[in-house]
Amino acid sequence: MKKIKVLDLMTKRHAISRMRAAEVLNKLDNELENCRRITDELNELAHEKSYTTEVSTSYLFQAERYLVMKLMAQKEILLNRQDYLSDEISSASKNVSAIQSKIDLINELKLQKLVELKAKQQDFDEQELQTMKKR
Repeated sequence: MKKIKVLDLMTKRHAISRMRAAEVLNKLDNELENCRRITDELNELAHEKSYTTEVSTSYLFQAERYLVMKLMAQKEILLNRQDYLSDEISSASKNVSAIQSKIDLINELKLQKLVELKAKQQDFDEQELQTMKKR
């Protein structure tokens, strides 16, 4: 019975770990979606600035080109961040699945111990019945 209790506590500990890992996974996923949204907005802004057909002064043209270059640099940074977050999400999901497999293994061991305990109890009951019949 003591082993079953220990296995039950281990299951609870791993379930808490799984919840924490799932929270991290959700935060990473939200951050990735936020980066994708900002990247799309930067794309739209750069597209708007690069296709202006207005007649402008050379200073205005240079300022717009400088702005587009800065937007592209920020876009590149966000794309790198998206790659990093994708790798982190992959790692976090592997972590969650590893924790889940540990929980499954512990539950299987717990079930096995329960079956053994019931078999021992049944053997004990049969022995008691045999001793009672002999009296």
